[in-house]
Parts: sequence; C-alpha cells; structure tokens
Amino acid sequence: MFSMDSKKRQQQQQQQQEELTATATSETNCKEIIAGLSRVEETLKLIEINGRSSDAEVRYEPRADGQKIYARVRCNVIQVGDIDTVKQEFKAEIFLGVTWKEPNAKGKKVEEIDWNEQWQPRVYFFNLVSTDKIQTFHSIFEPDDGGTNSVPDVQLGIRMKATFKCDMNLRDFPFDYQPLTIKLMSDWSLSQVEFVKDMNIKDSIRVDTFTGSHEWHLHKHVHAQQVKEDKAKTGSHREYPIYHLTTHVQRKSAYYLWNIALIVLLIVVLSFTSFAVSPDEPADRLSVTLTLLLTAVAFKFVVSQSLPTISYLTMLDKYVIFGLVFQCLMVGQNALASIFSREQDAALFDLISLGALAVIIIIAQIVFMIIALVKKRSAGRNLESKTKQYEELCELINRNWQLRQESLKKREAATEEPEEVKPEPMEIEEPPKEEPNSSQNGNPDTSIAIEGAAQPIKTSKKSWRRSRSGSEKKEKPEKNKVELLSIKPIGDIYPSDDMEAGYVDYDATL
Repeated sequence: MFSMDSKKRQQQQQQQQEELTATATSETNCKEIIAGLSRVEETLKLIEINGRSSDAEVRYEPRADGQKIYARVRCNVIQVGDIDTVKQEFKAEIFLGVTWKEPNAKGKKVEEIDWNEQWQPRVYFFNLVSTDKIQTFHSIFEPDDGGTNSVPDVQLGIRMKATFKCDMNLRDFPFDYQPLTIKLMSDWSLSQVEFVKDMNIKDSIRVDTFTGSHEWHLHKHVHAQQVKEDKAKTGSHREYPIYHLTTHVQRKSAYYLWNIALIVLLIVVLSFTSFAVSPDEPADRLSVTLTLLLTAVAFKFVVSQSLPTISYLTMLDKYVIFGLVFQCLMVGQNALASIFSREQDAALFDLISLGALAVIIIIAQIVFMIIALVKKRSAGRNLESKTKQYEELCELINRNWQLRQESLKKREAATEEPEEVKPEPMEIEEPPKEEPNSSQNGNPDTSIAIEGAAQPIKTSKKSWRRSRSGSEKKEKPEKNKVELLSIKPIGDIYPSDDMEAGYVDYDATL
C-alpha cells in the first residue's frame, strides 16, 4: 500500500510539473506573439502612410509652439547590394537616425509617450522603388550639458532594406564611377523643418558586406548634403527640405575589355586576311570581310544589352562602332581592288590600302588606350578627394566628441562636494630656557612666548629681510578651513650671528 501511494504522489507531481511547464511555455509564446503582432502593426501603419493613395485625406497637425525644427540626420549604410546598370537601381540596407529637440518628452520615458499623437518629421524616401523590410522605433536622449532646463533629444530610428533608383551617367562606360544616392524629403515645408548633418556622430558605411564586388569597387565614404529645389522648375510656391546621402562605386572594366573590346579588336585584325585572297576573286574577299562584319554587329547587340536605353554613345559603343566603320572601309577596299584590270595596279592599291588601314587601326588603339587611362585616373582622383573630405569630417567629429567627454568629466568633478579638510595640529618646539639679562644689553625683555616660552624660528636671509621691510605677502586662508589658532608677530625678529635662526615675539589668539 505504501508503495502504491508513493507512486501515485510521484505521478501527481510529474503531472503538476508538466502543467506548470506547459503554462510557462504558453505564456512565453503568447508574449512573443503579442510582440510580433505589435511590430507587424507598426510596420503596416508605416506602409499605409507611405503607400496611401492621393484620394485618402490625412491631416497632420503642425507643432503647437510654431518653432522651426532642425532635424539632425545620421546614416549608417549596413550593406550595399546588387547594382543593376540596365534598370539603374541598387539595393541597400541602411539605418537612418533623425534627431530633434522635443520639449514634450522632458521627464518622460519612451513607453509613456504615444508616438502616434506626437509630432513627427514625416520623412520619406524620394527615390524608393520597393521595400523588403522596414523597422521604426523612437528613443529619448537626455542632454549632457548638465542644465536643468535643457530640452531632451528625440530620435526616430529607421532600419530598412530596400531598392532605390539612381541616375547613372554612362558616357565613360566601362571606365565610369556612379553615385548611389538615397534621397530624403519631408512633407513639412522648409519654414517648418530643415535637415542638417548630425555633427555629434559620423556617418558610416561597411564595405565588407558589399555583394557586388565582382563588378564594382565600393569606396568608403558617405557624402551628406542639403539640396535646394528650384521653384521656377517645380512650379510650387513652397520649398521643401531635401537631403541626399551619397556613396560612390567605381566599375571594374576588366570584364568588358576582355570579353568585348578584345574580341572586337581580333575581328578587326582578322579582316586583314582578305588581302591574302587575289583581287581577281572579289566574291571570296567580300565573303570574308562581310562575315566578320556581321560578327561585329552581333557583338554590338551584346554591348547594348549591358546598357539601358540611352540617347548618347558610351566609350565602349564608340569603340565597337569604330570597328564596324573600319570593316566597312575594308569592304569598300575589296570592291575597289576588283576594278583594276592590271594586276600590278591592283597589287599596288592593295599595298597602299594595307599600310593606310594598319596605321589607322594602330593610331585608333593608342588613342583608345590613352583616353581610357586618363578617364580611369581622373575617376580615381575624384573619388580619393571625396574619401579624404569624409575622413577629415570624421576626424572633426571625433575631436568634438572628445572635447564633450572632457567637459562632461570636468563638470562631474565640479559637482562633487569637496571633502572637509581638518587642520593639522601645530607642533611648537620650546627653546632652551635662558634668563634674560636686561642690564647687559640695555634692552628690556619684550619676548612673550606661548606658555611663557620664546619661540625659535628658522629664517633665511631673504625671508628675514622681507619680514624687516614688511613686504612679505600674507596668504589668504581657504574658505573651507577653520582657523583655530591665530599667531601674529608683535615685535621685531632678533637675528642670530649666522642669520639662520632667531627669535620673534608672537601674539597667540584663539
């Protein structure tokens, strides 16, 4: 019976533990589900605001105080994704912090504020194409100036992974560099909100997470600037704040040189093989040159697939078109060579044509190489100068941060209460007792010692002279110290023979 009861109790305890474990697990799952739903709700609200159609009327209340807000912008480029030259788009994951002074947040916590009812800078991305994920949150930072009436900072944090549109200038393709710009704008007018660079923290970019390194070289700088729109072009009577965050990438041209330019050059060089065919057989000559011409035309279509539909010629387009024109000249030369009836005249014409065409192709290749080298070096210098400006700005921000930290430490040290300084007891040495003989020196005994003893002091010649002339300055007592004993000389110092020791009369006052 005893064993049966113990087994039942063990089973009941196990069931209770399982029920408690299941209850705790369900509570944890419920909390996670609630937190996930809240995040989804915030994301849906933001998507609704950004994707709301024009017929949906939403009214945003301006600030009650009517003051202009200077929103400090800081950007951290976490990752730059693939860059599509044809669509002129790029993918990026960024963190954007917009900070402003908010008096309504003074003395409050983030959880205590309903941010849907608070004023917002209404930031949106002007060149946004699509959004993969987005997360927003608010933070409150107390000022570090130590003032009691200081206004706290409120920061709107936006972390998003999205695709952005960018305008590319492809005239120097494939020796070009392109700006990757994220354009910010606010629905408030410039008289109400203005975007400025946050000088408290530097913008940053990570180059180790760049996924397009096989085709591009990402430079480590972020250039932030305000942009003023032209009212004459926009037709609007109001100005709106626009802020650009730009980083640069430089194209790696080796792929296009090896796979397009080199093949076009080989096709052009192979067209000289038509001179091996006799001028008396123009059909065979033309078949060689026309076949190579069609091959070059096919490569022109390959180049056009790597570029968007543009109305100007890139550098690679010019090179391919030069190859087509050169082969057309070769076709014309083959046709003219068949006109000569005499073989000597045809051979001389072929010789002159061969030399002229060879000189043309050599000069064209040299010019192309020089232009490509100049374009590449010019792009490198421009990007290096932008990187240098970014590094100088980062050094300035770092110095300002160090100065703020030093001033904060000094302020904290000044606010600390000084410790009470207890005066050390004065040790008074009693000189050997000597009976004054007033009849021998003719002077009365004017030395009065504390407790009836004269006090010996050690004085140098300079200090003795200063005391005689009365020019020695008295030290001012500190405010926090209590003067327990005041001793003042009431007579002259009587120096000894070696001018190193003497006696002086003192008045001791408690």
